[in-house]
Amino acid sequence: ITCPGVQLKDKQELYLSVFVLGQYNKTECVPAVFPLFFQEKLVFEKTFADVVDPGDLVKLLEFDTAVLELIQLIPPVGKVLATYEENTRDFLFPDPKLTHGRRGLEREILMKRSPYFTGIAPKLRFSTTSLISDSLLSLGRSHIQ
Repeated sequence: ITCPGVQLKDKQELYLSVFVLGQYNKTECVPAVFPLFFQEKLVFEKTFADVVDPGDLVKLLEFDTAVLELIQLIPPVGKVLATYEENTRDFLFPDPKLTHGRRGLEREILMKRSPYFTGIAPKLRFSTTSLISDSLLSLGRSHIQ
């Protein structure tokens, strides 16, 4: 996360909170000095038991929201400094016009500043990789692929 020229008043550590596919995960904490480096892989797995048509999966992902929050560990519960929200379909499968990085599709987004954050909006650079697979589900004696 970059934010040129911005220095945080509070010096408590920060982390990135990610909510996607109905699941929450977060990065390790880093010092409160820009640029922030989170060299981590966050993994989210979801089984859609009743989906057989890929078009239905696309619709479900369009109605789901991915939320990213930059949080500083200021007691008692921490302060959200910036957020980013996007439908899960576009978050996981962005426009093909973006440039390819070495480890998947590298993206840059501007986060929305909270009232606690002064200065320009933080820019987050990240990549996503998605794997969709079919599985056999047992329903009594019959199997559905």
